[in-house]
Formats: sequence, C-alpha cells, structure tokens
Amino acid sequence: MTYRILSLDGGGIRGIISAVILAEVERVLNQPLNQYFDLIAGTSTGSILASAIAIGRKSEEIIRLYREKGARIFPYQGRFSPQRLGLVFQYGLSAPLYSDDGLIKVLQEEFGSTKLSDIENPLQLMIIAYDTIGRKPIVFKSWREDQDFFNIPLWEACVCSSSAPTYFPAHLLQTSSREYSVIDGGVGANNPAAAALAEALRLNYSIQDISVLSIGTGNSDRPFPWKETRGWGLAQWGWQGRLIDVLFDASSDIHDYITRQIMTSQDSGNPDIQRYLRLQPDIMSFEIDNASPGNIANLTMFSRDYIAENQQVLKNFLTSNK
Repeated sequence: MTYRILSLDGGGIRGIISAVILAEVERVLNQPLNQYFDLIAGTSTGSILASAIAIGRKSEEIIRLYREKGARIFPYQGRFSPQRLGLVFQYGLSAPLYSDDGLIKVLQEEFGSTKLSDIENPLQLMIIAYDTIGRKPIVFKSWREDQDFFNIPLWEACVCSSSAPTYFPAHLLQTSSREYSVIDGGVGANNPAAAALAEALRLNYSIQDISVLSIGTGNSDRPFPWKETRGWGLAQWGWQGRLIDVLFDASSDIHDYITRQIMTSQDSGNPDIQRYLRLQPDIMSFEIDNASPGNIANLTMFSRDYIAENQQVLKNFLTSNK
C-alpha cells in the first residue's frame, strides 16, 4: 500500500498558486485531501495550507483565505509606508517590514483553539520552523506525543513557520520546558519534501512504497547578473526582498534535488508508476507580500493556465498512486 506524502512550499501570498493547484488535485481525486494523503508537510505559507487541509478545509476555502484575508497579513507595499511608522518607532529603521498582528489574528480566526495534537490519526501533519536560540530546526509533528510542541495551538505552529526574517518579527514560543525564538522554516527547508521523505523512511516505509507530490509557489526567473551582484552589500541584497527571494528559491531547488535523487534511485518495479512529482511553475511576479487584488487575480489566472498545461501529468500521477 502506498504511503502518500503531500509537500507544500513557502512563498507568502504566492501560496495561492499552490491552493489553485490543490483545487485541481481535489477535483481529480474526488475526495477530501486529508483522506487521500498520509503525511502532509508544509513550510511557511505551506504550513497554513497543510494545516487547513489537515482539518478538512476544501481548496476553494483556502483560496478565499488568500483572496479575502491576504491584505490583512500584508497590509501595504514598501518600507516607506506611513502604516509602518509604529514599527520604526519601536525597533528603528531596520524594523521588520510588517507587524505580525495581522498574521496572528487571521490564523487564530482560521484555526481557533485547534491544537497540533487534535489532528486525528492516521493523518500526520508536519510543519517546519527554525529556532534562533538553539540554532536548530523545529519540526512540529502532530503524532509525536513526546514532543515539547505536541499541544501548541495550530495557529501558533503556523506563525512560527511563517515568520520570515525582514518581513515579520521572530515569534516567541513558550512551552512547559523552555522558550524559543522562532523564524520561518524557509531559511532551511522552504520545500519540506526531503524532510517529509526522511520522516517516512524513519517510520519504516520503503522507498518503493512512498509517493511524493511536491507543490511550489512559483520559481522566480528574475536574473541577478554578475556585473550587478559582485558589488552588492547588505542594502542591495536586502532591497525588495532580493536575498530572501534567492535563499528561498535555492532552498526549494536543493530539497527538490535531494528528494528526486532518492526517489528515482530505486526501481519501483513498475515503469508505469511515477513516485515523485514536483509542480513548480516559473513566474515573473516574485513578490511574496503583494496582496493587492490585481496581483492575486493574476496569480490565480496564471496558476489555472499552468495546471491546464500539466493536467494529464497530474492525473497520471494521482491515479497511479491510489
């Protein structure tokens, strides 16, 4: 029996790309996603998608979340917005771009009092974040009762995973044993596919019995020529999220490489069965915080065009791994 993994990348408001792709996955399967997949892993905006799926939300509901509440998470554009003055007065000119108030309130509305431990077996939910005190990744696991984070609210696990440096403040997570200063899991694994695969192997599933559907939020095709980048320092790399853009894209691509190498190194015994599928469109709109109605509409249209081009590939993958 196939152990099915769904992996969801980070990418801010570009998570709507993943949500549109997930709507097609749901349509092809004709069943709730939390009943088809065994392990759902997410980083950053992917953690929000993964959590929503885990509690039974339909993809169209998740699309509406981005469309209707995205502007509360990213309420303005640019570091010189008057709405940012409160952060500047509090932290200085190097303050994060946004307060996390909107992010926290939206996630509390979406997930309420649901805890990580409330995810019902056999479904497993996995969320990636990073602790700046212990200087180690945090992997929230819904099935690990012995874990320090087992009973934290689901909304807080998502805030931890989504607190992207320079965009949001680090999140203070307090458990019964200690406190953590947590930032976006995308600094290490913006694409959590390899981490999810490692967990499946640790749970004693063999490669031949695992399938992985990995969905990205778009790969920026914006080039940074050598003649420009050779002289860039902190200001230039920090401008308009250039450094985060490169770091998160690089992280996603490296984890895709690792997952692909492991998954294709073993012959499944049936050449007609594809065990790994990565859906990651190339995009021109690289901003992860542009929640304007126009940008969301463009990302939605773009995603629908992408899935139309890859519809048969997706259908073949899903039907061969039932």
